[in-house]
Amino acid sequence: MVQKKTGISVAYQDVVVFAGIIQLRQDVTKKMLQRSQYRRAKRSRNLRHRQPRFLNRGTIGFITPTIRQKKDSILRVIDDLKKRLNITECVVEQGSFDISSMSAGYKLTSKQYQRSEYEGNNWRQKVLWRDKYCCQHCESKENLRARHIQYKSKGGTDTVSNGITLCDDCHISLHRGEWKLIKKVKHFKYPVHLQQGKWYLYNALKKRFKVVGICYGWMTAEARKELGIEKTHHGDASAMIGANKYLCIPYMIIPRGTKVWDANPTKTCVEKNGFRHWDIIKAKHRNRGSVIGSIRSLVAKSITIRTVFDSNFPVSYSKSKLLWRPSGLVYC
Repeated sequence: MVQKKTGISVAYQDVVVFAGIIQLRQDVTKKMLQRSQYRRAKRSRNLRHRQPRFLNRGTIGFITPTIRQKKDSILRVIDDLKKRLNITECVVEQGSFDISSMSAGYKLTSKQYQRSEYEGNNWRQKVLWRDKYCCQHCESKENLRARHIQYKSKGGTDTVSNGITLCDDCHISLHRGEWKLIKKVKHFKYPVHLQQGKWYLYNALKKRFKVVGICYGWMTAEARKELGIEKTHHGDASAMIGANKYLCIPYMIIPRGTKVWDANPTKTCVEKNGFRHWDIIKAKHRNRGSVIGSIRSLVAKSITIRTVFDSNFPVSYSKSKLLWRPSGLVYC
């Protein structure tokens, strides 16, 4: 599980005057890999020489670009709201997770925190030791090998939880498609990302507000129950500031993309009938009534829009009206 959305609320006393759900980008890792491949290919050509910049890690306060961009997305929305609202104080939730307990599947106690989870000197030995040197498909104990459950090329890691012990025959039959691997990997990217970037976000907020409060997950849960707020992203944000009365519906906040992909058939049409991509429109629907959303694509018969309840909702051209043409953040 990875962090895809985060909630934000602005309140005056106990009344929420603005609530939103920020959509976070999920393609930064792919973009960084593509960028590094371009740099490596450029160095191999007969072009000007440029020293490799791989010694920028390990500095004080450094966080990876994939985590930093998520925190910067939150700060970007806050800076945009400060232009319109008089925000004087801020409260941020900081996650506190026990990764060792989560990976072990139970709560560790005493000296268990100091022990290695598995014996062995390398990844293969750790996986074999955990599986008791037995094939997990046919229970054979000969010609064993450790295999990744999820390939590293598809986002897998070298953690022990991503390994499984198989014999040579079962491994070959697996690649032939004679049977399927049902076991899934436990991912802890979400709590790790929260813990790595929480102080970066806190220090950035301190530069914007004089008062920055901190709360934790259990405090948010108790406040939500006392106020009778539903478990949502913007509901948690409202519970953190002690507000449960809403004057507006929650907005979906999306950073506006400017690049048009030639290979995507839904993006080849830039403008049609006076509508453009990312425009905020109001449309009449036979079942939903009045619907407000941001244009996702301009196809032949209908427009598809992004809404809070659906990211690809079709509406009619003739029943749509342009409300706003955003230039930066999109509130829909």
